[in-house]
Amino acid sequence: MPRCTRLRGAAGCLAYYRDLAARRLQLPYQIDGVVYKVDRRADQERLGQVARAPRWAIAHKFPADEALTQVRAIEFQVGRTGALTPVARLEPVSVGGATVSNATLHNMDEIERKDVRSGDTVIVRRAGDVIPEIVRMLPERRPSGTVPVKLPKKCPRAVIR
Repeated sequence: MPRCTRLRGAAGCLAYYRDLAARRLQLPYQIDGVVYKVDRRADQERLGQVARAPRWAIAHKFPADEALTQVRAIEFQVGRTGALTPVARLEPVSVGGATVSNATLHNMDEIERKDVRSGDTVIVRRAGDVIPEIVRMLPERRPSGTVPVKLPKKCPRAVIR
């Protein structure tokens, strides 16, 4: 499949996108989407650009790969400013070519919104094909006896050796 090809209209672009998405895993390199560009110089000049981004070229990203895994534990990390960040420790799973075993839960509001608990089965993806994130938990697979996550009463601290 050629890396560059001339297409006509939105329908042609979408057909190319779908075809490339279907062949993506067979390519000898990783890609996260396609870029459409207007090829006539006069049209490029008419469309212009914003800051460093041309209005005559747009990216169409593929959906992020997702996988099913289980939350082993939820721990809190202390950042350099003292902020606590909840982190899900996961059963390792391959997502988009990388093994994911940790995912940030950002803050307590995010934990409550997603209702993630230790023992839950979750869908994880690499946001932007980079940062691991929990998309959602599967309530039908929640084991009995799980308890909601609570902010620690004492600040967890790093052990200095």
